[in-house]
Amino acid sequence: MKQRTFFSSALLAVLLVLALTGCSARTAVDANDFKTLAEGAGYTVTDNTDQLSGAKSYLSAEDKSGNELYYAALSDEATALRLYNSIKDSIQTGGNKPTNLDSTPYAKYTVMNGELYYRVSRVNNTVIYGKCLVTSQSALDKLLDSIHY
Repeated sequence: MKQRTFFSSALLAVLLVLALTGCSARTAVDANDFKTLAEGAGYTVTDNTDQLSGAKSYLSAEDKSGNELYYAALSDEATALRLYNSIKDSIQTGGNKPTNLDSTPYAKYTVMNGELYYRVSRVNNTVIYGKCLVTSQSALDKLLDSIHY
């Protein structure tokens, strides 16, 4: 009986270690990486750093369909959290239920309102906000998921 318990405990420990190795910390992308990613997806990127007080970098991007992306790198996580919450609170839900994931280094909020899809994500001191047509939702999600936002 002791041998069976030991084997079960050892197997559980191995499975737990294997499961946790798939978890990785999210790493914030910098402005250059965001620009390269957005341009590769067909967006035209504009540097607007001087328009956002306290930003290290602030970029806006738009594609030919009018879909929009915004990237902000801020001085610290508290400032990024305030911007994230401000954007999140300004999004009209149209009565639809948003999805919301909040943790210390990472947060993501998504909602659909009519023909528009909104997604705002924060990793450490950076925030990325996307607004697109519902028909472009999967492309936006794929783009941001590829960089773990």
